[in-house]
Amino acid sequence: MAQQSKGRRAVVAKKNNNHRTWLIALPVLAFLIKMIVMANTVKGGWLGADGENYLSAVDGLMKDGFLSKVRNLHYWPAGYSLFVWPLVKISVSNFLYLLSIIQGALFGYATYFFTKQLLSLRIAFLATASSLIISFNPTLSLSSNVVGYETPVAALLLISIGFMIKDRVANPDGFSKKYAALSALALGISCFFQPRNILFSVILFVVYVLTIVGKKAKVQFAVISLVVLMFFPAVMVGRNIAANNLATISTNLGTTMFIGIGDGATGGYNGKYNGVPCPAADKGDEAQVDSAKVKCAISWYIHNPGKTIVLAVKKSVFYWSPWYGPEANGTMARNPWLKIDPVKTGIKTQQNYDFIYGGFGKTISWLWIIGQLVLLFSGLIWLWKMGGNEKLLAKLAGTPVLLGWLVSMGTIGDHRFRLPQMGLSLFLQVVGLFGLRKRLSLATIAPALAASSKSR
Repeated sequence: MAQQSKGRRAVVAKKNNNHRTWLIALPVLAFLIKMIVMANTVKGGWLGADGENYLSAVDGLMKDGFLSKVRNLHYWPAGYSLFVWPLVKISVSNFLYLLSIIQGALFGYATYFFTKQLLSLRIAFLATASSLIISFNPTLSLSSNVVGYETPVAALLLISIGFMIKDRVANPDGFSKKYAALSALALGISCFFQPRNILFSVILFVVYVLTIVGKKAKVQFAVISLVVLMFFPAVMVGRNIAANNLATISTNLGTTMFIGIGDGATGGYNGKYNGVPCPAADKGDEAQVDSAKVKCAISWYIHNPGKTIVLAVKKSVFYWSPWYGPEANGTMARNPWLKIDPVKTGIKTQQNYDFIYGGFGKTISWLWIIGQLVLLFSGLIWLWKMGGNEKLLAKLAGTPVLLGWLVSMGTIGDHRFRLPQMGLSLFLQVVGLFGLRKRLSLATIAPALAASSKSR
């Protein structure tokens, strides 16, 4: 028995070593491919949907320093522009090369680090497949060569949850202060780039703290995590107070919410978006106007539940819509993948266009939307039913994905908004595909076994 147990452990160790080789090789290969793309791209990268706005903010930082009064530094969160700023100072003409290298390396490391933690769980056999899908997803991976916060945030979410899983495996009942601080640091930097991650982070901390044994340990974890996390939003608020006397992280939330509400709204950018009457927003500074719009939007949602539900459904369709085609909706026109997408580039005639945007294209688009959700929820349910650390992983990975969707329903439907959570959603879809295959195989085998037993 001892020899058999030792032999099984040796087999498992060998399999894990093979997995580790692939978990290193796949992100490295993806990174090298992106570097080749970078070398063949004018200036080394592309502008994202808000690229000009970020660079305008960087111009203000270059001219006036950290306390620049340029509007884009408080209308949009200043974090990403502050991140780009030192790269521009190094080289105005070549900063896009530096940005692509840093963002690509961060994404590659995050993919490796997250999937490596899976080797400690009962789903270790899915680590390589998860790495493959995350590393080579064209839109998510190539977006690291784009001026935009989406891929760095996706990477930081993978790193943070990776640290939580690593901590839980190493400390089944307690927690490591080092891992807690590093996880909170990754989440904090992600909030620096995109403040909506504060919501994700707090819920993730709550989910994790409930797994820690002992009141004292729970309090210590909460204090360490929140102190590290809130440092980054505090920097942006402090900067805005000192520069413009605006006690806020950014002033665009109300405007964003107004795009997605009102009688003429479609929930996205493809229609009228005049918002709703809001007398309180007629006076005050930008922070006060933004706050008033947020309150008016929430009030409209509460007093118009029917319209809210209809818009939420539309926004959900937009959020999960394909990057291109008849159902695509959002601000991904600059998606690098679309430059080589065979579907888009293959349209040469009106007949081609009618085919893609006609009944066939609509059918494929809806299969895409429904397929994503089926695989996503299948993965969540399968991990949840496994219990233990796998159930914890379902909670941790599912929290940003589902909350990102919920935030989109409360603001506007835009398929670009799912990019920051896309590493996690792709992982859950890989798990979901395996879960569905397993259920289908059991459904096929069970009747045969039953028939066989009866014949006996």
